Amino acid sequence: MSINIELRHLRYFIAVAEELHFGRAAERLNISQPPLSQQIQALETSIKAQLLARNNRNVSLTPAGNMFLKEAYQILAQVDAAATKAARMQQGELGEISIGFTSTTPFMRKVTLSLRQFRERYPDVSIHMHQMNTKQQIAPLQTGRVLNS
Repeated sequence: MSINIELRHLRYFIAVAEELHFGRAAERLNISQPPLSQQIQALETSIKAQLLARNNRNVSLTPAGNMFLKEAYQILAQVDAAATKAARMQQGELGEISIGFTSTTPFMRKVTLSLRQFRERYPDVSIHMHQMNTKQQIAPLQTGRVLNS
């Protein structure tokens, strides 16, 4: 069973569910009411469940609508979190770094201070340290990748 739900459908549904009024939800979303109503109907058709009970005066959530609302909040939160993580990774604030070092490197004050400052500034970047002699460092320098030795 393939269901084609777009994020905008979730946002539209959430707006209607929070407002319990199509006109106010449409205004909040900066769209007109007829397309909003059509999109909600298309969503309900797609998932084969009535999410909203409507009459001329009232809009209310059905039990399926209540459950769907909770899930829609979670889905949008996950999408936002994924986008934030991707941006942080792109900016170098998240991920991992591998560093090759010689046996004397840990005794160099500037190196240990720099690593400490990096760890404080970027706590979500994992640092992998690999002790290597000078000859072992040549290939990783040429390829740009430090591998476990």
